[in-house]
Amino acid sequence: MNQRPTVEIETRNLKKTFGELEVLKGVDFKVRRHRVVALVGPSGSGKSTFLRCLNLLEFPDSGDILWQGEPVDYRRMRPAELSRHRTKMGMVFQHFNLFPHRSVLENVIEGPVQVLGTPARKARGEGMELLSRVGLEE
Repeated sequence: MNQRPTVEIETRNLKKTFGELEVLKGVDFKVRRHRVVALVGPSGSGKSTFLRCLNLLEFPDSGDILWQGEPVDYRRMRPAELSRHRTKMGMVFQHFNLFPHRSVLENVIEGPVQVLGTPARKARGEGMELLSRVGLEE
């Protein structure tokens, strides 16, 4: 039986620079399945850059990213492949903007409905489940 690996995402020696500024200096990182991980550190320490690299909104200069044990060949990915990769991972930006004319639920289901093509009824159910987990169902 072929089971999923216990590590969901992993980086090996991930590096990213902006000009002369070395932001990621060889980051080795693993997140195991069913774990919650928090990245903490001072402003400017590279947390957002690291997350943007994982989601390939920013491309690392070097190093490896593995998703469920498989290498992510970010150096050769086409736009459609990048989009597929990004659907596997969520990210909340530091300065996110909700649609002010929509409810919390409508904001939560916007991505699944518009980007992934999830039927609205199914997305509402999943959205309510997620909101319930964090105490926002009302």
